[in-house]
Amino acid sequence: MPGRRAAPPIDHTLCRRCQVTEPAITVRTEPLCAGCFSKYVPTKIVKRMESFRVRHSDPGNERVLLLPLSFGSCSTALLHVLSQQLKGQAEKTGRTGFKLHVLHVDSSDAMAESSLLGKVQERYPEHTFSSCPLSDVLAVDGVRELFQADSSNSEPLNDDGSSRELTLEKLFASLTSPTSRGDILQILLRKLVVNCAKRESCEAILWGHSTTRLAERTLAETAKGRGSSLPWIVADGELLHGVPFYYPMRDLLSKEIASFTSFLEPPLDDVIATEAVKPAVSTKNTTIDDLMKQYFESVEQEYPSIVANVVKTTAKLRATPLHEVETQCELCDVPLDGQAPERSRLCYGCIRTLPQFAG
Repeated sequence: MPGRRAAPPIDHTLCRRCQVTEPAITVRTEPLCAGCFSKYVPTKIVKRMESFRVRHSDPGNERVLLLPLSFGSCSTALLHVLSQQLKGQAEKTGRTGFKLHVLHVDSSDAMAESSLLGKVQERYPEHTFSSCPLSDVLAVDGVRELFQADSSNSEPLNDDGSSRELTLEKLFASLTSPTSRGDILQILLRKLVVNCAKRESCEAILWGHSTTRLAERTLAETAKGRGSSLPWIVADGELLHGVPFYYPMRDLLSKEIASFTSFLEPPLDDVIATEAVKPAVSTKNTTIDDLMKQYFESVEQEYPSIVANVVKTTAKLRATPLHEVETQCELCDVPLDGQAPERSRLCYGCIRTLPQFAG
């Protein structure tokens, strides 16, 4: 009986997968050509969208998913890949498994971001788009009341008896450190996105967080005193904030996603905002989040497995079912679980950020 035919030897000067074209990039330890790499990234993302395949949707009543768009390479690449996935679903079955509502939260440079949003809408006209300023978060239930509960932030009444509005500028000015300001900014952004998802009847939120970003958050939240939140940080489908979060790019490094955007034809460069370069060394004004970002940006270059292991290890932690949670932090939603001081409405991490609200 003839034995198996021996596999042809691998030519290490060619793409590891197709063995036809010279490599254009090395992914972890695997050299890939541009064509194979351009398939590698979407495959990783679509695999994480298994719950939203056509067979899981009702014809004519597709689920709406919210995609927060920051104009960074990750969220923009996620939008591109999901757009291609939806087109593929429509071509094969005549319908799609979901619809996208793309949300952008305006920052201080609203004019430049408005121009980018227009370009994105022109490139992906099949989706619903909306934008809102971050200041809208003060209209979210409970946010204004939480911050104005402290007398130092309570404002006197106007002559007509109405309350003078608490502004984000006043709120951030009252915070004592760059880390506190950065922490509150991320929490408020998340609250606003969740509120928009509920208002638009979205079934879930698709975040463009890479493996690198999830690793950054894991260590940063631990350092800020929210270690108990780790089981929810990287888990898909958890209802900690009232709407399920999903991370379709969780198996991709930030550097891989950045390369992917430039490999596309046409590239996504014209719809991606250029991020300001920050100093590689820490200063007294560097936040914990910035330090973690600097650390993992350097680690993923030479030791990508370390970044992936941080996320994989955290994903193994067991999250307490929310029906067993008696009280959640009024600011960041982390279960208090007896970890906060008596009478406090905040978790330990938020108390460190906002000590004046702990009582």
